[in-house]
Amino acid sequence: MEKEKWIFVNAENVVPYICDETYSSKQLTGGTLGGAPVININEGTLKGGCRTAGGAHEQTEIYYIIEGTGILWLDEDSIPVKPGDIIVIPPHTFHWIDNTMNEEEFKIFTLWPEQEQNEVYFVRREAWGTSMKYVDENYLEKRRKGTESK
Repeated sequence: MEKEKWIFVNAENVVPYICDETYSSKQLTGGTLGGAPVININEGTLKGGCRTAGGAHEQTEIYYIIEGTGILWLDEDSIPVKPGDIIVIPPHTFHWIDNTMNEEEFKIFTLWPEQEQNEVYFVRREAWGTSMKYVDENYLEKRRKGTESK
């Protein structure tokens, strides 16, 4: 059996899907990559001065805060969050992010066991015919040569 090739993704090379004027989403991994199923990782960006609408899901979702500060609401509880924080959100927990007190963007990785558990997956597929789009298909080669765009 032939060994599968590894996969390289950098968020700067992933096209964001603009959900609305406040939030964009980039699918970084999901489905089958390198010949094996992988977890779904999305990078979400919430503009400063904004908040998400919120929702509750059937499956556990994990948040990893990568940039900015804000307030994460989980049902009636709130917690100030900052880069490096990881929050495990159980099924059926209504949650939303408040970034209204900041001018800076708030960035988060959301992790799901399967890409189909993230409803934006279906929105991107409907709009693009795929859920993952890259800015430059030659990004890795340019990165190796040190010629990728900054």
